[in-house]
Amino acid sequence: VAEQSGLLKGNLAYYFKTKPDLLRAVTEARQHAVGVAISGDSSGGSLSLDVSDAPPLAVVERLLAHVETSAPELAVMGCPLGSLSTELGKLGDDDLHPQAAALLTGLLEWLRAQFARSCTAEDAMRHAEHVLTCLQGAAVVAQASRDPGVVIRQVDGLRRWLTCEVFGKERSKSGSSAPKPTSTAARAVPSKRSKPQ
Repeated sequence: VAEQSGLLKGNLAYYFKTKPDLLRAVTEARQHAVGVAISGDSSGGSLSLDVSDAPPLAVVERLLAHVETSAPELAVMGCPLGSLSTELGKLGDDDLHPQAAALLTGLLEWLRAQFARSCTAEDAMRHAEHVLTCLQGAAVVAQASRDPGVVIRQVDGLRRWLTCEVFGKERSKSGSSAPKPTSTAARAVPSKRSKPQ
């Protein structure tokens, strides 16, 4: 932090008196970045649980699009939210753990709030957990294999699942057909291990 900010280590205490203070700032900055990517509003940029006027599928799609765009970076560095939450959670520090956990639990709650607009409370949490664990797992495998295609393919799979299985069923109840997935990225990014035909 001192190196990146150009400050002496001793001067950091002026801004961050404790480790939890520093972690809180990092957590808020990461959440702000994700919020900006999802909302498209650089002035706000927070993962508020207030639901959008847009259809829930369209709102969740913003998260998927953000992750898809970040695939090359995730394949090199992994997910910054997942990495921070995991590594800091291992320290066993009761002051640090809530801040570290908030990186993922905040996103989980945001997803739950979106699904709750068209699903039961039980299904909303189940769907939120599925999306988040799929994205986090994709980031881990992509980083291990240095293959951004892992992320692209898993995001595409989530899109198909959401449009056909989750929101498609809700739309069919009202007499509407499910929207078709628009992403062709998964087909454009084959696995590094696949052999040419």
